[in-house]
Amino acid sequence: MTDQEAPSPGTTPPQLGATEMETYRRALRGEHLPEDAPGLDSLLAREILHYNPHEPGAYVPAPPRYLESQLYAGALKALQATIGELAQIPDVVGELEAEQQRHGRLAGPAGSVHLTSVEAVNAETIRTTLGAQREILTAQPGFRPTKVLKAALNRHVEPALRGVTVRTIYRTSGRANPTQTEWVAAVTDAGAQVRTLGENFPRMIIVDRSHAFFEAFDEEGALIPQTAWYTQDRAVCEVLAQHFYASWDRADPWLPQKQDRHPPSPAADHMTSRVQRTILRSIVAGRSHAQIGKELGLSERTVTGHVAKLRAALGFTTVAQLTYWWATSPERLLP
Repeated sequence: MTDQEAPSPGTTPPQLGATEMETYRRALRGEHLPEDAPGLDSLLAREILHYNPHEPGAYVPAPPRYLESQLYAGALKALQATIGELAQIPDVVGELEAEQQRHGRLAGPAGSVHLTSVEAVNAETIRTTLGAQREILTAQPGFRPTKVLKAALNRHVEPALRGVTVRTIYRTSGRANPTQTEWVAAVTDAGAQVRTLGENFPRMIIVDRSHAFFEAFDEEGALIPQTAWYTQDRAVCEVLAQHFYASWDRADPWLPQKQDRHPPSPAADHMTSRVQRTILRSIVAGRSHAQIGKELGLSERTVTGHVAKLRAALGFTTVAQLTYWWATSPERLLP
């Protein structure tokens, strides 16, 4: 090893290796060391040994206090180098992120990417859901084939087992699908939560309030099948999350049981109408008659009239009686 190749202070640990220690002991014993003695260059570079200009081949050990200060200085230099490397990480990641955005593989922080194929949608949703740290919110209003359910199972189970909050909303009609019931049983066993809602809601996936996938529509308002928008805009993600939880509050928990395979038939005679069921779900979610009317485009008086009519039909005198009946009635599973 030449002088140019010798390690500088701070580039090696303070502890001496076995070879360096043996050379150090030889110097302490007063031996004359050849210039190529093993470990000598390192000892000189770290100023643990010094040349003796009056006696070629002899070396003088540094005093303990001087040696201590040199080792501290070396460690601090190494720490400063590490801090410098850490400071460069955001720039490196930012450069790589910019390249992904430039090639259409990643949405910009305030923009959206239109994923135009099922393959592209699947690739991005898999990447983001498996990387979730806090929360995955999924709203799936349509029928999901067995193949799709099986492919999506691990993306819900694995994060749930890691402690990520995983919540999914399905349409109430999904309770009649045995395969979907088995899927729900598997994810709820892992700690995920599933609810069903008997009304229309948009398809979406929101991850950690920082990634969101939602349906794409053309200029005429028609759904573009097999595509989705992907965004990392935090404001958009937060609005979608709020929309999700508005539906979640009105939805019914799905804890798979035998009766879930046979929900009540929409063709049967029921006490409630579709509008009344929507009103009841909103009441249970804590909304006032005025709020419910605003959401449904009805007057507060009309909402109150629906509630009063249903109470009378059931022979109840209070809203508390009505909500208790609703919580235990199979009609809550109707759309």
